[in-house]
Amino acid sequence: MKIPFLAASLVAISVLALTPNAFAQASLAGDWQGTLDANGTTFHLVWHVTAAADGTLISTFDNLDEGVYGIKAKTTTLKGSDVTAEVDDTVQANGQPMKVSGSLVGKLNADGTEMTGTFTQVEPQAQPTANVLFKHSAAQAVAPAAAQPAIAGDWAGTLKAGPAELRLVLHITAARDGSLSATLDSVDQGANGIPINSVALKDGKLNLDVQAVQGTYEGTVNKDASGINGTWTQGRPMELNFTRAQAATATVSKPAAPSDIDGTWQGTLDTPRGPLRIVFKIVNMDTGLTATAQSPDQSPNWMPTTSVTRTGNKLTIVMKALGATFDGQINDAKDTINGTFTQGDSIPLVLKKG
Repeated sequence: MKIPFLAASLVAISVLALTPNAFAQASLAGDWQGTLDANGTTFHLVWHVTAAADGTLISTFDNLDEGVYGIKAKTTTLKGSDVTAEVDDTVQANGQPMKVSGSLVGKLNADGTEMTGTFTQVEPQAQPTANVLFKHSAAQAVAPAAAQPAIAGDWAGTLKAGPAELRLVLHITAARDGSLSATLDSVDQGANGIPINSVALKDGKLNLDVQAVQGTYEGTVNKDASGINGTWTQGRPMELNFTRAQAATATVSKPAAPSDIDGTWQGTLDTPRGPLRIVFKIVNMDTGLTATAQSPDQSPNWMPTTSVTRTGNKLTIVMKALGATFDGQINDAKDTINGTFTQGDSIPLVLKKG
């Protein structure tokens, strides 16, 4: 598995001396294209920077070559010509969560179109400090921070389809010319950085076209830009409302000593349409038990579960993305779990450790 790495090869350029007033006219807001040479391997990056009305900078990185999008910077600052960004996020890499952290330190050139510097990666694997070069993707004049679209930022919503619930996070970025771009995360399905083909905002009406899942969204932004009420259509229309996403404050889970039920568990559901294999991978973390689920007869993809709860030998696994729950009893040998899989109807399911 490739390790996401945010660093780039340095292309030497001369930096002209500017007065503080000259740099006050520059801004990081917009999209920046970068390349990275990590031990001879070149990575192509995109850095999305948004300026809030109060001047606060918010930014994310995309690693195009490894398909990892929306890597969040905890802080982004511009002082004079000096740029810093502290990366601290957990992303999905090959279907598994991965912590990415490190520091970007750089300088803007005279006209604010290029930035050179270094990136030092700490996690998931410490890397030598690497040189970076970012170039702004367009040469338009920088718009004042107050002129940035109020809709830029992160938005959270929950899509309910019968008993199933899907938590969604919408990331919207405003470019220098005022155009909008966005990606979508489906938290409960472990699908992050879903590309959105078009983002249109006119007279408070937001329209999204998500061709990757053949879906569209139409919503209305409220007056203070704190909420979006609308409809998601993917075969049929469903209500979907967004509110501003709060900054993540939860501690990232780390592996803990394995429990006596850590491992892979497999069983077969006897459904009206025939047998259907169900597989769970249970892992103990410092925050408690977690699990991913797979139905190999339907898809090779693994999906995170919503929660895993154990009381004595009683185990409950909740999968809100499917509107499903597994309730089981662990035997004394810890190699069998006898239980019931409920998704509308309840079907017996016996899991064997393998």
